[in-house]
Amino acid sequence: MPFSRRAKIPELDLLALAQSIEGLARLGYAAQVRVAGEVDTRHTAASFGSASTVALLRETLTISAPDARARVNTAKMVLPQVQPSGAVADPVLPELAAALADGSIGVEQTRLVVATIKGAKNPDPGMLDEAKKVLVQAGAVTEPKPFAAFAKSVAHALDLDGKPDNDAADRVQLTIGTRNPDTGLTGIRGQLDDVGVELLGKAIEGLTNTTPGQDGTPDRRTPAVRRGHALKEVLTRYLNVGDTPTHGGERPHITLTMDFEDLRNRIGAAYLELGGVITAGEVRLLACDAEIIPMVMKGKSEVLDVGRAKRLFTAPIRKAITQRDRGCCFPGCDRPPAFTDAHHVLSWLDGGDSCYDNGCLLCRFHHTEVHKGFWKINWGADGIPEFIPPIWVDPEQKPRRNTTHRVTDLLNP
Repeated sequence: MPFSRRAKIPELDLLALAQSIEGLARLGYAAQVRVAGEVDTRHTAASFGSASTVALLRETLTISAPDARARVNTAKMVLPQVQPSGAVADPVLPELAAALADGSIGVEQTRLVVATIKGAKNPDPGMLDEAKKVLVQAGAVTEPKPFAAFAKSVAHALDLDGKPDNDAADRVQLTIGTRNPDTGLTGIRGQLDDVGVELLGKAIEGLTNTTPGQDGTPDRRTPAVRRGHALKEVLTRYLNVGDTPTHGGERPHITLTMDFEDLRNRIGAAYLELGGVITAGEVRLLACDAEIIPMVMKGKSEVLDVGRAKRLFTAPIRKAITQRDRGCCFPGCDRPPAFTDAHHVLSWLDGGDSCYDNGCLLCRFHHTEVHKGFWKINWGADGIPEFIPPIWVDPEQKPRRNTTHRVTDLLNP
């Protein structure tokens, strides 16, 4: 029914209506899953000459095979299952079953939760139980794309074998094209795995800063041009004397964030500063040829509070905030520290100090969003930033955290 132009729904009510309709659609999917589970449990496919439940649903409902398979797989995870002995087993994912029943989690997130838990190989039982909970909690408040990255991080953390992702490493590519005689430029194209991106990013970051001209004119190079020039400079230094530039007073190095006991026990996953997640096996390969530098947060080795003396955060404070936040701390964002600003939670202009306890990392997009004033930042009891959404995002305004950068913490409470 079209809406009357003379009686427009108020904007907040319009968004509430959209949320209600989305909730009904999710409840509809929950019903579809339940019916698919019942069809599978009764072995209805055999009665109608179909090869499987998936085939029967595909033929009867004219849906795709992946859609039918997803419904059946979800049903096996969220519904009680009859065992060969006749006993009825509890659902594998009771938290997901509850979220589906009240329409609080979307279809795409549901499928990612099921695929992640179903694909876990030889996980630690305690970590697996926590993974079931945190996946549903994150899926209920995170958009599908960043949630997919979060789910992948959970899968890495559950991989007790800690085997490197050889598949990704084997698909690293670099193609050098043909020189264009008109422009004098040669195109390059390729792809890198997480470790490769980390190496490249760390190698060039000290050379990508804007550089004013000798006469003081601003550097008008685009970021892409600066990165290209930086890569040339890195290669030149390597071929000449193996020299390396500094960034923030330090030589570039790969920064890994990982629990030391997990590293010793060969379990879990580590975070790369530019956003990748690698297994314990890959960390051990890197550690074989590296110096391990522990960081003790708020230790006596670095000053973490300069109060009102400085407008901007010092390098030591920024480093400490980076180790805590591990990237943009806005819920669902996966931007790494190199792409973030240090934000004063209480504005410096309003009396906020440039200290560890008043700073958090935000990417430029979310930094702008926070400054609009709709999202508020509070501190959790454990010192982690929490975000209070506006009422049109969540009428109950429940605090949210970014879980993307701290999967191992969540699985080891």
